[in-house]
Amino acid sequence: MSRHQGVYNMLRHGDYNDDDYEDADDYNQQEDDDQYGDHNFSLSNHSFKYFKGELEVINNLCEIFQLDFTRKQIIDALYETDGDHDAAFEYLSNKIKKTQKQQQPQKSQPTKKQQQLIQAVKVEEQPQQLPQLVKQQNSTDKSKNQFHIEYNVDEFNSPYPSIKYKNVVQSNPSTSIVILGHVDTGKSTLTGRLLQVFKALDDKELRKNQKDAKNLGKESSALAYATDMTKEEKEKGVTMDMAYKTVVIGGRQYNLLDSPGHQDFAPYLIAGAAQADYAILVVDTTKNAFENSIKSGMLREKLQLISAMLIKEIVVALNKMDQIDWDQKQFDVAKDYIKVSAAKLGYNQKQIKFIPISAFQGLNIQNKHNINWYQGETLVQEILNLPPLLRANDKPLRFTILNRFHQNEGKLRGTCLLGKLHSGQLEKNINYVILPQGIFCEVKEVERQSVEGDIVEVKIKTLVDSEFQNIHIGSVLSQIEHHVPVANRLICQLSTLELQTPIIKGSQYLMHLGAQKIGVVVKKLNHTYNEDAQTIKKKFPRAIVSNEFAEVELECDDQVCVETHSNLEQLSRIILREKFNIVAIGKVIIINVNLNKLKQGKIIHEQQI
Repeated sequence: MSRHQGVYNMLRHGDYNDDDYEDADDYNQQEDDDQYGDHNFSLSNHSFKYFKGELEVINNLCEIFQLDFTRKQIIDALYETDGDHDAAFEYLSNKIKKTQKQQQPQKSQPTKKQQQLIQAVKVEEQPQQLPQLVKQQNSTDKSKNQFHIEYNVDEFNSPYPSIKYKNVVQSNPSTSIVILGHVDTGKSTLTGRLLQVFKALDDKELRKNQKDAKNLGKESSALAYATDMTKEEKEKGVTMDMAYKTVVIGGRQYNLLDSPGHQDFAPYLIAGAAQADYAILVVDTTKNAFENSIKSGMLREKLQLISAMLIKEIVVALNKMDQIDWDQKQFDVAKDYIKVSAAKLGYNQKQIKFIPISAFQGLNIQNKHNINWYQGETLVQEILNLPPLLRANDKPLRFTILNRFHQNEGKLRGTCLLGKLHSGQLEKNINYVILPQGIFCEVKEVERQSVEGDIVEVKIKTLVDSEFQNIHIGSVLSQIEHHVPVANRLICQLSTLELQTPIIKGSQYLMHLGAQKIGVVVKKLNHTYNEDAQTIKKKFPRAIVSNEFAEVELECDDQVCVETHSNLEQLSRIILREKFNIVAIGKVIIINVNLNKLKQGKIIHEQQI
């Protein structure tokens, strides 16, 4: 059954499931291959403004033909024409003509309002070709500061050309480290302790935090308040958003990212982890807490998330050792479990370091604590031993936005963006574009000279409020002439985890891509791989089960900024989640677009996944 007829049934019965309307045995995928085989498309929307839904078109038709047909007759007309709006319009018009011809020879003219509605329906369905990326010059309304884009899939799937920047920045390497763990493991306390050690938390701020903690009856949380700064976070004692602090040690910059541990704030955790080069996994080693982390699956999920972000090295901080009198046996139990779990995700012993610590007491953090059975490095020394990553400085600019705000004090005042510079170079007084919203903006100032890997603030020229509010976490700032790809159809390589139900055609998930999150539908199961993840095991499988490698095609519910893995890893990593559980991790290998989906509008909603 066609897509339109499926949408009709969704509207008529209040439920939409792609599997109900497509043949599950049709593994030749002839229709999709005809539509997407050549990978050449021209995006036919207007400034990325999506076409309205089928329901609104029905309402328009009802208003046009309200004097001639009932709503049920109009929906039935859509059904008779297989959901084709133009055909339904003509079907109803011809029916009117036939009736009028029988009753009177003179053809009645539609009213002025009907003519306007008819024209609106025709325009709604008519594809419009878009020119090359061009700013509208004669627009007096700043809210129309949008752009049009000619979508070139072949270009987005090809290696990018080298970019020569005017002023090449020579700066110290930057390393981003995410500190993660589940609730009450001591992540924020450890982050505060590290900031204190690295002289990024002064005595005045510490005294203020100690006073706030005492007033709230949470004296042990004073260090955590270095990053848990909102009133709600302090009162509940729970990190609710990603916080970051920058420190400079020996001429090298480190970005410390304190992440939330509670399941309700997982999107913020994933968005932050997507910006990290390395991870510090904080584990509560007290017996009951450690056993609960295993039973609940929280510890395993944190390791899966680290693996999904393609983080190559992990420092495991086994915390609260002072509460178990530095028991070596309990340390070994936790260490062995994590080693085995990480090995299943492809990590070897050299990629994981284990350090016993007490974040609250500050033991074995900077100076070695007197532990007879432990001869390894302190936590600070292991951080300093992490090698800076090699980054290309000749790629197009990719700046993932992590926050947007107005500020009236500090170095940068005005409309500001906080983000991670993945590649390229930020330059002052240059016009850029924010995607997928399609908003032009001019960068006025940059917090400091920045290189790839830096998390920095930039001041931009003031936007109208509607544009400012439309910028979301995960939006990408890029050059106009070499902008980031925007797509809604992705071919991905996946590695499945423990699944409650197999992945089949039509399965719906919440996808995290970089700092973005969006609903997706599995449109094709291309093949599964053997254990080497290279040779094909089976083509067009009916289902993908737990612990399998596979290639699938996903259709997004909206457009996303995405890169192929060969061009930029950070914007190609994906995580699929269902009901708070991670079901698969993977990477994007081919970018595509479905024009019909752009016309159709949204069907999937996050609360349904």
